[in-house]
Amino acid sequence: MKLVKKLVIAIIGVAFMLSSAGTVLADETAATSGVNGIDVTKLTFDTIYGKQLSNYLNRHYEFDGKKIPVVESNYYFIKTYGELCQYAAYGYLPATAEGYIDLSATYGNEGQTYADYFVQQSELYLKRIYIYKQRATEAGLTLGDEDKKAIENEITSRYENQAKPAGVSLDYILKLFFGPGCNEKTYRALLENAALASKYQQKYYEDFKVPEDQKNVPNITYALFYAPKSSASDDDKKKAEASAKEMLGKCKSIDDLKTLGTAAKSAGTCRDAGTLPVQKGKMVPAFEAWAYGDGRKVGEMDVIYAEEYGYFCVGYNGTVELDESEKKDMASNALTAEVNEAIKAGQYTLTKTDNDASKVIIIVFASIAGVAVIIMVCVLIEKKIKDNNAKKKKASKSGKSGSKGGSSSGSKNASGKSNNSGSTSKKSGNKKKH
Repeated sequence: MKLVKKLVIAIIGVAFMLSSAGTVLADETAATSGVNGIDVTKLTFDTIYGKQLSNYLNRHYEFDGKKIPVVESNYYFIKTYGELCQYAAYGYLPATAEGYIDLSATYGNEGQTYADYFVQQSELYLKRIYIYKQRATEAGLTLGDEDKKAIENEITSRYENQAKPAGVSLDYILKLFFGPGCNEKTYRALLENAALASKYQQKYYEDFKVPEDQKNVPNITYALFYAPKSSASDDDKKKAEASAKEMLGKCKSIDDLKTLGTAAKSAGTCRDAGTLPVQKGKMVPAFEAWAYGDGRKVGEMDVIYAEEYGYFCVGYNGTVELDESEKKDMASNALTAEVNEAIKAGQYTLTKTDNDASKVIIIVFASIAGVAVIIMVCVLIEKKIKDNNAKKKKASKSGKSGSKGGSSSGSKNASGKSNNSGSTSKKSGNKKKH
């Protein structure tokens, strides 16, 4: 099983330099890795991504009334799927026997599945690209020589590291990794959109000023004993709680907690451990509530439960000034809030179109655990009702199934029902996942 999962990660990694889930746009034009000895001529789209993904591609969207190329919407669905597969292969999300994200697995408490979550995250990727691109245009931003050079380097890297060693064309590689509609021209266009969007985002960060009263935040040492409410059994929760309390009982100071947490993480008896600054709105509620508790004293320690992750043994180190990366995160949260207000005011609309109706995707950005997540409401707007009814009547008279009058196929359940969801996504390579 582990070998299969490693192979999944290796192959998908050839397609993408996977950025951390929730990273907005900065990595969209990153250079790709090499093929790493994998013979791409023996791969197909399904052998790379499995058989689930194709059912969610070729969706038609409009942003503020303008059509989005299908190859571009496919790109962000594929990118999101690759990222979810990475987390599934490492055990953070439910996986299939082959090591891919299990889209049929239950997600949340409202009858949703990871297919719903996958579609929501993919549409979020797509929408924020177009929102930031539009804002960049309104701000008079354009791609400079360095931006264009980065795009050309990405395309050249695809050819030199993937196509040329395999003896195939660049278009062959792009179609293999991003679907039959992708070629050098369409790939360059979507990279240009992403680069322009990223340029706006970066300018916003550079111009952002941290409020004086938010420059210093609680600094928390922690050890996590993983037992989330959604998946852990009662027995697992009891064991996690007992382990957290046992660690706390051994701690005479926060230095002890740091030492024991590091050792437990290395031994695999706790999921994660470390020390981090806690911005408001970045961590799960229980973690943040403890960090900002009234009268919190330096050296104070406790065990808390956060249903998203499990039991934490925590210690309060006082406050610390935000470093540059944390200030950037604060700027990201501010941009998120600003865009949310614009969305609520009806300034931006993403619409999924099909033969019979348009679904207006109202995506609201949120930030939990330092990761961009979403609340999505799909509002079904009927179009040409009389024409649709006429089609149904005609189909009925001809003795054929009335299904011709329905919606187009392709996992409608993943995006066609109203829901409110928000979940933490785990960042790889850092500890801001609480």
